[in-house]
Amino acid sequence: MPKAKKVKNVRKTKAPFFQRGKRRKEDGRPRGTFKRYKFEETKLGFMLRHETPVVYTILMNTLARTSCQEPPVELIEVVCRASQDISFKKPKFRRYLKEYARCGLYCHRPKRMTPEREIYYAHIRKVKKDKFIYRNRKQIEQIKKML
Repeated sequence: MPKAKKVKNVRKTKAPFFQRGKRRKEDGRPRGTFKRYKFEETKLGFMLRHETPVVYTILMNTLARTSCQEPPVELIEVVCRASQDISFKKPKFRRYLKEYARCGLYCHRPKRMTPEREIYYAHIRKVKKDKFIYRNRKQIEQIKKML
């Protein structure tokens, strides 16, 4: 059986749950195993990076600089609970967090940016920014007067 592929002494794939006899290298990755992706390519990481970039930056800055940064679930929960963003109250966020807690960086399929998603997330960020400005307009005007 071929050895597991490693990059910088980190295994690229998750070990299979069960083994049925010998497997040829040409057969590909064993069934039931998933590739390891970057945090921003998991569903949770993609959502944090594009819907709430400030929280994503805080999470990434708390981690050591490595090739494959993986924030622990507890840290994500604490930082997201401290944030007042409405995105963290959605069922989608809770579903993504459960999946990340179960699988980590070994997700079924990576989520990557497409032109359609770019438009969608730009719109979401614009709406959030407008709502923030509307709610805090008095404080913003006071700051403008001080400058």
